[in-house]
Amino acid sequence: MRCHPGAGTLEAASWAIPTRFEREHLLFHGALPESIEKICKGGFDPRLGGEGVGAMFGTATYFAINASKSDIYTEEFARRRQRSTQRTMIVARVALGAGFRTCEPRKLSRPPDGPPFDSVWAAAAASGGCVDHVEVMICDKSQAMPMFLVDYRHTEQCRCAECLKRPQ
Repeated sequence: MRCHPGAGTLEAASWAIPTRFEREHLLFHGALPESIEKICKGGFDPRLGGEGVGAMFGTATYFAINASKSDIYTEEFARRRQRSTQRTMIVARVALGAGFRTCEPRKLSRPPDGPPFDSVWAAAAASGGCVDHVEVMICDKSQAMPMFLVDYRHTEQCRCAECLKRPQ
């Protein structure tokens, strides 16, 4: 289902942190059900980032290259939904520009100074970082546009890391 008129192809296999502003990527964004429609109508608001589930790297809009990472944010941690509950995540077109790499939590409200940075990305633990999967943060609403909605369900037999925490 399209969230915004426009199309693109998901190129997760060719993921690379861009060095030029015109580089764009399709990335996943998990959100609570009540936030999905608001995002599709009004876009992403970095000022609200982390309100529902936390903001390890500060106030920003968070994206992931792995759908499994975004799946975590489709529910409140304190009120886990059943595995088979329908979930929705957004595929967004995100202009990352020059990215600042971080390996530790930071409470940022914008990319750090220095060379002009447009985004922040958290390295995965396998690359010396502090998160399981790469996370990307932007602080400017104009850098991202919701493109598609992905509706899905986990099966009762699912044994992913998050389903092991969810009621059956």
